[in-house]
Amino acid sequence: MTARRRDNRGSPARRSPLDPISFELVRAALHAAALEMGGVLKHSSYSPIIREMEDFSCALFRPDGDLVAQADFIPAQLGAMSLVVKAVIERWGGSIAPGDAFLANHPYLGAMHTPDLNVIMPVFVDGRLMAWSGTAAHHIDVGGVRPGTEGPDLGEVYAEGLLLPPVRLYREGEENADVFAIVEAAVRDPASTLGDLRAQRAACLIGARRVQELSVRHGAEKLGAVFDEMLDSVERAIRVRLEGLPDGEAEAEGYLDDDGAGGPPQRIHAVLTKRGDRVRVDLTGSASQVAGALNVPWASTRASVVYALRAMIDPELATNDGILRAIEITCPKGSVLNPAPPAAVSVRHNTCQRLADTLVRAASELWPERAVASSTVAFFCLNMDSLSPRTGKPSVMAEVVGGGTGAHAGGDGLDGVDTYMANVGLMPVEVAESEYSVRILRTELIAGSQGLGEHTGGLGIRREYEVLERPATVTFYSEQTNPRFAPRGAGGGGDAMASRVSVLDPDGHALEVPSKATIVLAPGSVVRIETSGGGGYGPPARRAPDAVAADLLDGRLGPADVDGLGGRW
Repeated sequence: MTARRRDNRGSPARRSPLDPISFELVRAALHAAALEMGGVLKHSSYSPIIREMEDFSCALFRPDGDLVAQADFIPAQLGAMSLVVKAVIERWGGSIAPGDAFLANHPYLGAMHTPDLNVIMPVFVDGRLMAWSGTAAHHIDVGGVRPGTEGPDLGEVYAEGLLLPPVRLYREGEENADVFAIVEAAVRDPASTLGDLRAQRAACLIGARRVQELSVRHGAEKLGAVFDEMLDSVERAIRVRLEGLPDGEAEAEGYLDDDGAGGPPQRIHAVLTKRGDRVRVDLTGSASQVAGALNVPWASTRASVVYALRAMIDPELATNDGILRAIEITCPKGSVLNPAPPAAVSVRHNTCQRLADTLVRAASELWPERAVASSTVAFFCLNMDSLSPRTGKPSVMAEVVGGGTGAHAGGDGLDGVDTYMANVGLMPVEVAESEYSVRILRTELIAGSQGLGEHTGGLGIRREYEVLERPATVTFYSEQTNPRFAPRGAGGGGDAMASRVSVLDPDGHALEVPSKATIVLAPGSVVRIETSGGGGYGPPARRAPDAVAADLLDGRLGPADVDGLGGRW
């Protein structure tokens, strides 16, 4: 086995011998380092969204910025981070020094949306740039006009808080006091934000230390060769797997409920063309960029494509930028999936979820033996300004609620998980009620929310939040509240139910609210979310009798399902 190494400027260098055993040892050590980085970040952070919900990612990169090793946390972040590293190199490549760490979140300079702050650190060995260590983490608030920063109806990225091109957060190992002061003054919970940034840097230090140790143990030349071979091996693997799949073309479309600002439904359209060992993804038929904040910056669109194709071709495949060498993406500028600045993007993840689902359905048409029913893409989010019951200081609560995944030929979908691009955990009730002025009245799976079939979809989640003590500004948003866009079944399976958002006043009366809104709620008000389940797979009449009996015993079926059983369903 040999690998072509490129120097720090990306130009070809001589080949270095690399034996398979050394490659596997170093590759595994790099992956372990990324996992260790995640452990440091999780256990060192201040905010529940990082500490409890694990809305963060950690990775290592080659000197030119290509992603080589990652820990599987949030696919939406990991598929995009290399563009941030390349933006750092482009802006600061001639003046990077050991001990520097860079902060960036600008959606039009390689990042995703403003709440996802990237901390990126160069790794030097004997004065030579050997690698990059990086983290991305969702921060509860980075300023802007709304508590929690996000707002589906926001019209410009300038309303979405701090906009940071790559800047030095640390300079040669010392905090850059100017940047820390800017961040502190701009956000609603500076203690948490600054503490989380320091935790991200601590995770980067661990990654850098592990790379340096590997360089000392194996030599810089061999480590560089491993980086190159990691990319090359993933490229070879994805091409081999594509070669083994039928050629063809398939398309699918899906719709967003609206444009985030009260406009009509918005189309997401994908055409997959597979020829030999390459696949082309054409997103030209998708809507133009929208008035609200559902636009998707290029980094997130690219990450969505990588996620969906990896999931449908080989979920066990290691993920790095080598996979992109076998993929061609066409997406015109000015699209909702490739907007022109200054379009707002803070709620881009709902669109990413719809894009992922659309790509999965197109791939299911192209390769029907791999077909998967649709998962929920409701991706309900709630941001609320609050007071900490422990400290009495202002805080901001951020919450994400998942739902059901789609069924497939191998079995039922999963209940109550954050699907597709997300993978965020549900906030524990004890944490929510000890950190924020809120009471969680109910958290439960919704019987009958799934699509029926030979294999049934997973169940959605019902959760209720009561506002306590004082009026609160609450931003919430959800997709799939339009029944026409509910998760679809596959192979003759049934569709799942739509999602629903309800708001009750302190007297229990339902308020007329859209599915995406920012409103001020009085104490005693309740926000209720009911997310969609996953679609079913295969005709329901084929479901095994013992599986039907178990569904009844577990209370998984809704009243209409039970009434229509007829001995089975």
